Amino acid sequence: MTRPRIDRELVLHVAKLASLSLSEREVDRFAAELGRIVAYVEHLDALDTRDVPATAHVQLDQAAWREDEVRPGLSREEALSQAPRVEADGFAVPAFVE
Repeated sequence: MTRPRIDRELVLHVAKLASLSLSEREVDRFAAELGRIVAYVEHLDALDTRDVPATAHVQLDQAAWREDEVRPGLSREEALSQAPRVEADGFAVPAFVE
């Protein structure tokens, strides 16, 4: 199996699909980093895992559970203090559905 070459063109294509704006430096950096990640996964793929049992699900019966407990939250003023816009004592968000 040949792995896809992670080059500038592929990074720019994925960035466009994700509506990301990347600088030239970021494109080069991501191409190199993603190339190393793919190479590492390829390295792991070479391991013999025939005797390793498959994991079908996480065993929740062994997970550490805690009781829910009510804790004080933020006041309205604290919550809205960092909002870029506030309207009618709430967060103002742009309308995107007409």
